[in-house]
Parts: sequence; C-alpha cells; structure tokens
Amino acid sequence: MKKTVQELAVLLGGTVIGKGDAVIEDVRGLAEAGQQDITFAVDPYTEYLPQVHAGAVIVEKEVPAGDNTLVIVENPRLAFSQLLVLFHPRQSITPGIHPTAIVDSSAAVGEDVAIMPYAVIGKNVEIGKGSTIYPYVFLGDNVKIGEGSVIYPGAVIHENCVLGKRAVIRAHAVIGGEGFGFATEKGKHTRIPQIGNVTIGDDVEIGACTCLDNATLGSTKVGRGTKIDNLVHLGHNVEIGEDCFLIAQTGIAGSTKAGNHVIFAGQTGCTGHITIGDNAVFAGKTGITGNIKGNQVYAGFPARPHMEWSRTQVYLKHLPEMAKTVKALQKKIAELEKKLEQQ
Repeated sequence: MKKTVQELAVLLGGTVIGKGDAVIEDVRGLAEAGQQDITFAVDPYTEYLPQVHAGAVIVEKEVPAGDNTLVIVENPRLAFSQLLVLFHPRQSITPGIHPTAIVDSSAAVGEDVAIMPYAVIGKNVEIGKGSTIYPYVFLGDNVKIGEGSVIYPGAVIHENCVLGKRAVIRAHAVIGGEGFGFATEKGKHTRIPQIGNVTIGDDVEIGACTCLDNATLGSTKVGRGTKIDNLVHLGHNVEIGEDCFLIAQTGIAGSTKAGNHVIFAGQTGCTGHITIGDNAVFAGKTGITGNIKGNQVYAGFPARPHMEWSRTQVYLKHLPEMAKTVKALQKKIAELEKKLEQQ
C-alpha cells in the first residue's frame, strides 16, 4: 500500500507541516522509521526527532523536528493504531461452520459468524452476527456472545456467561470457571457450590490465560470498555467498572468492587470484600488491603498515596547509615549518663 502524507492526514483528521506529497509505504517505530515510513512521537521522545529521518512523524503539537514532515493530531497513539490497521489489516475470516465443529442444534448462530475447527458450542448458546470462534473454543450451555466478538483458540466460556458486543477473549482464557469457595470444619474443606455467572460489557478485552471466576450467587462483572491483560485473575463476585486497565499478573480477591477508570499495574494484589473509588491508580506490585478512595495514585504494601510511599522509600535507602548514627548516639548517651552518675 502507498499513500501520500496528505492522504493519511485527511484520514486521521490531522494537519501537515512539511512535504504533504511524500509517499508512505509502511508504519514503523521511531528508531526504525525510514523515508518511506510514518511513525509517531510523544513527549519526552519528541526531543529526539532531529535525529530521526522518517517520511512523516505523527505528533500532537509542532515541535523541532529536523527534516521530518509532521502530521499534527489530537492523539498520536490512537492515530498510529489506525494506520497499523490500514497498512497491516487482520487476516480475513470466511464465515461458516467448519465440519469438525460441534454445534448443538439449539444454538442460535447469527449472520456472518465463523466457527472454526473443533470448536464446541453447547445448548441454547447465542452467538451474535459477525463473531469469530477460533479452533478448540468451548462455549458452555446458555452462553451469550455479543455481535462482532472474537474468541481466540482454546478459550473456555462456561455455562450461563454473558459477553457484550465486540468482546475479545484471547487464547486459553477461562471465563466463568467455578469460584474458589470452601467451608472449613475441623480442618476439612468442603466446596461451596458457585452457581452464578460472569457478565462482560461491550468492548471488553480479556488477555491470554486470564481467569474470571463465576459468582457464588449473582454475577462477577466487568464493565464496558475495560481491558484486561494476560495472566490476570478475578475472584468470585468481583465487580470491575468501565474503562479500567488490569495489567499482567494482577489478582483481585472475591467480592471486591472497583469503580470506573481504575488502573491496576502489573502484579497488583487486592484483598477481597473492599471498595475502590473511581480513577484510582495502583503502581506495580501494590498490595491493596482495605477500602481505597478514588482520584489518587497509590503504591507499596500496604497501599498508600504514591508520594507518601516515595518518601518512605527514600528513608529506607538510608537505613544502614541511620542505624550507625543511632548506635553512635546511644553510645554517647551512655557515656554522658555514666559521667553524670560519677559526679
């Protein structure tokens, strides 16, 4: 594919500063881009543009750029993602049900749905139009999949779970596996049946090997637009709001409720039965042990406001020196006390 910078700017709703007639053949990262490529830069990387020699660079404002042509847009990352789709479209999928797929006769399959080899579709399943079910997917009885969804190979969606429109479930994710609930008496653990389900809003993405447990009663919920990375675990009856980020190896224990626009960075751990406010942000490895107010950034274990945690970390670095100082002071105090006793 070949497009001029001006043609791409029109597509992106941007403004060109430089050579609008330059021809672009591909999209590349900032360090690899050449004269036939378009790339993007955001602060602080825009300061390196004089050393870059790309065909065009997408930015959010005019900056010193050497010999580079600029395309100014509101959101360079989003614009770059649009060009990735344009220059590198996804593999086209042919609708239809493969002969090796097992689809129960009671299942309702919408128009233009692709069900690939060895998928298993249970009783009373509903699959919305334009959805793609990759090989070896299992959809349990009464599962509902919204239109335009994509379920990648090996994913398991257990009975009664409900997915909204345009859901993306990556390979080997497990939605609606039985929640971890036991009653213990005299040291013996007896499973408590988990009879609820998982409900997922529109435009949610679930990463590879991520597990969302079903609810004991009711539903484990993920709100519209939330994106969940690989290797994340949500316990039974967890509720996650809209447009949240849950990043790799995050674990959230049962019955926790998180508001909208919450970010859990990698390896964040969260106890159960707590509430987290809107717009809370947790740095990597944060340990959340109680209710959290929104609109703040948190870090550390237990979770505390980021600036407080940062100050504590500074003091921790100086602990060996401080320990020596304390010992020296204790020695001097002991000497002074001895002198006072002798007077």
